[in-house]
Amino acid sequence: MSTRGIIARPAGDSWEGIYHHWDSYPAGLGKALWDVYHGHFDHDVEAMLRVLIDEHRGGWSNIVDADWAMPIGFRDIKPMSGSVRCNLEAYQKWLAQEEKGGPQCYCHGDRQEGPYPLIGPDDDCGAEWCYILNTESKMMTVLEAVTRENEHAMGAFGSNPDKARWRKVASVDLEGNEPDWEVIGC
Repeated sequence: MSTRGIIARPAGDSWEGIYHHWDSYPAGLGKALWDVYHGHFDHDVEAMLRVLIDEHRGGWSNIVDADWAMPIGFRDIKPMSGSVRCNLEAYQKWLAQEEKGGPQCYCHGDRQEGPYPLIGPDDDCGAEWCYILNTESKMMTVLEAVTRENEHAMGAFGSNPDKARWRKVASVDLEGNEPDWEVIGC
């Protein structure tokens, strides 16, 4: 089951960002954003947001545990169509690529989806978590979608049936010590 999220940047009093489909809870996507900031993007929030948001406007299937040395793009499970026995070689090749795990966006590779920008708190696509990265302060604000009863909201893609609102659960200093992502997600 997916845990939907948003990767965003501040935009005035609001934010703008893109969709992220899998493992968007803090111990998944939150940690992945922390790791890619400290690793692949070498502490450059602006370059990170340029790649994550501006260059991949279709959004992301998954960047959690991605190998950023691999090409960015969606990889479909085409070898699985039909009999695995008939496609064993293709399946083994696909599996080897999956184990390497490059970042999977929806706009490159086997998918060519157009832009799907998300603007502000009302444009939530049924997301459960939102990560707003600020280039000036080098802070990441973590928001959780909650119901009117202040419980974690789980909408479906493209809908927000419980009229969830966003609750700030953490401000993460990207230059500070790594937070306990499990605690943030509780």
